[in-house]
Amino acid sequence: MLSDAGAIWYVHPYAGGPGVGRYDRPYHLARHWARLGTPSVILSPSFHHLLDVPRRPGIEEMEGVRYEFLRSPHYGGNGLGRVVNMAAFTAQLAYHGTDLARQHGRPAMIISSSPHPYAFLAVRHLARRFSAHSVFEVRDLWPLSLVELAGVPPSHPMVRMTGWLERYAYRHADSVVSLLPLARQHMLPLGLDERRWHYIPNGVEPQGWDLQTGMGDCAALARCWREAGRTVVVYAGALGRPNHVESLVRAVALLDAAGEVDVGVIIVGRGDLQVELRELVATLGLGGRVAIFDQIAKSAVQGLLREASAGYISLRPEPLFRFGVSPNKLFDYMLASLPVIFAVRAGNDPVVEAACGVSTDPGDPRAIARAIASIAAESEVRRREMGERGRTYVLERHGYDKLAQAYLDLLGPA
Repeated sequence: MLSDAGAIWYVHPYAGGPGVGRYDRPYHLARHWARLGTPSVILSPSFHHLLDVPRRPGIEEMEGVRYEFLRSPHYGGNGLGRVVNMAAFTAQLAYHGTDLARQHGRPAMIISSSPHPYAFLAVRHLARRFSAHSVFEVRDLWPLSLVELAGVPPSHPMVRMTGWLERYAYRHADSVVSLLPLARQHMLPLGLDERRWHYIPNGVEPQGWDLQTGMGDCAALARCWREAGRTVVVYAGALGRPNHVESLVRAVALLDAAGEVDVGVIIVGRGDLQVELRELVATLGLGGRVAIFDQIAKSAVQGLLREASAGYISLRPEPLFRFGVSPNKLFDYMLASLPVIFAVRAGNDPVVEAACGVSTDPGDPRAIARAIASIAAESEVRRREMGERGRTYVLERHGYDKLAQAYLDLLGPA
């Protein structure tokens, strides 16, 4: 049993961690809270679509971090079943408050993370019951994401319900934490008191990053290409339409046709467009220039990045990005001391801020080709300097040790 006072309950509908899933922010924060003397528990559904495998309802320890998985129904896709899962998780939280306090200690703080926002209703109820500090952690702006990204009409009942809940959370949460640096301008007109707004972005965990791991196939290929004199650009992430990776492949085709830059691109990930990208590579005759691998473990990604010349990230332009972006893969590249090709247009530009690479237009193969060529033209020493600036930047602003302390600071002086 944890301490009877001062615990943090982190409510995350898609929580991950070692052996759980890839959404590992809760895991890293919990480890640092423990080092700072604050016990915590991660509360998550026993089923969600981002789990490595479904969990049994109950308590589990993952490398020193405590989870409790609350019974919730399975679902597939984005239909009614998923909505039922969200509602069931929210109801379980509210119903089992007494048992949760007995098992994990009375909370000093309850964080409701919002890959979806519905659990905040239960969190608000529990925070009032236990006189805890309630935190609404905003990862995505709902319902704006439904309207601007998914094209759902503003009159849709889901948009109306989510809009009401968003305004309720902004007005009633003791603190609102945004992972997006410029979201305050969206939240204030909806009822948020500016004094309760805090920016705590996505993070990195340097511990263990530099440990040597076995070299996988993609890392071995990257090393082979670099030893042959190529500039090796890595993209590690999702392969969907929002990621705009097709433009990277077409940029390589332009460079190959010009014959001026010897570049190799390694793409690692999964998504709806993986097959289409493979076909594009074959159609353009780039089999010797572009290699596509399925998603690999994060430790294997780290090994790959150690062998790369530069990291690549792109996102399809969306009006929603005016509030800024906080992409995990960008921070992984920075942590690995890689120069970054940043094909994103958003309200913020961490690559310009850190002076650690080249920013360019997403979806423009010619502009991306020029960005790759500019990185390739730099000496190894200059690329290393760019990469080190990125690493310094990300450790100073995004290290999980600092982010964990920022949450504790919300409670005020000890």
